[in-house]
Amino acid sequence: MTKKIDLRVKRTNKLITQAFIKLLGSKTFDKITINDISDEAMINRATFYSHFKDKFDLFENIIDKFLGDFADVLDTENLVEENAINVKKIEGALTKFYEFVNENPDLAKIFITHSNKEILSKRLLMILSERYSEIFDSLDVRNEDLKIPTDFVVSYITSIFIGTVNWWIEQKNHEMSANEFASLVIKLISNGHLTVLGVNINRD
Repeated sequence: MTKKIDLRVKRTNKLITQAFIKLLGSKTFDKITINDISDEAMINRATFYSHFKDKFDLFENIIDKFLGDFADVLDTENLVEENAINVKKIEGALTKFYEFVNENPDLAKIFITHSNKEILSKRLLMILSERYSEIFDSLDVRNEDLKIPTDFVVSYITSIFIGTVNWWIEQKNHEMSANEFASLVIKLISNGHLTVLGVNINRD
């Protein structure tokens, strides 16, 4: 019985999510109502509220899943070796993520169709801070003798990452492959931002 209930919950969650994403193709986030979502998913309002508190809760749930999948990709790589970031491995991880974006276009739309990017930025910052703050702490990023706060480094890199993801998603016909784009992003960051921050770079 419990298994049947779990499947029913998952199925309804999927219907609600698909309805919301479809609506984002014709309306802005601010204009979408719970009635719109319920009608599109062919459920009643009570069913929606039994799964999500409101549309913001739904949005955050979708973002968490998307970014969680991204973090899982990064977790497969050993990105730091001997107090230095391995740019080749980061390039590989980014390539997997950009490929993931291509394979999940509906979820990716969330990044560029939602007018308020604040939730996305906060969620990504939280995930990177939770999972990778120890990595940045181990790098001991400094400007001369002054240690640069880890939360600043993570926030700075997050803003860069969101900009590149938005650009990648907006491209209708990708002239570059996921690997070529990842290589370009890493080249720009490792030759500029990370070097300025004082991060040790391993290019082997």
